[in-house]
Amino acid sequence: MNINISYFLEEQGWSYCWLYANRDWYKIVITHSFNDPIIECIDALIELMRGDKTSSFNWHGEPGGVRIIIDEISTQQNYVWLKVVEFNEDYLFHTKELITQNKEAVMEFQIAKIQLVRMFYYEFKKISELMKDKYFALNRKHEFPFKHFLEFETIALEYMN
Repeated sequence: MNINISYFLEEQGWSYCWLYANRDWYKIVITHSFNDPIIECIDALIELMRGDKTSSFNWHGEPGGVRIIIDEISTQQNYVWLKVVEFNEDYLFHTKELITQNKEAVMEFQIAKIQLVRMFYYEFKKISELMKDKYFALNRKHEFPFKHFLEFETIALEYMN
């Protein structure tokens, strides 16, 4: 399995997430203006850890964004397909509908559910530790959902053990 996820909490309401799979990189530029992207991801992962077969969340850019869709593989219940589908600005400003049906994924890969949880957990744990540094935290004070992360951490650590 050659998969990697890297999440960077930028200053002033932005984040970046790089996905690497199948020898291909995909960079997601994320704004915090419409929702909290870390909470969106955490909530989706909690749903999966609690037994949901599918989960999804949106990470908005300006304009457009991506929908991350995570589906359990019915023949391998410990594995999921992660799909990244782009949407355009019409979702926010015109139709209010997310058009992802019949759109090809810009990236997709199969991964063990526990590995997906581990990867995101340690990315968010890294940020929570970096936030202890006053210079790192200076322009990111309100950008990391500590309370939500602590709830996720409790559930994830139990799930991973």
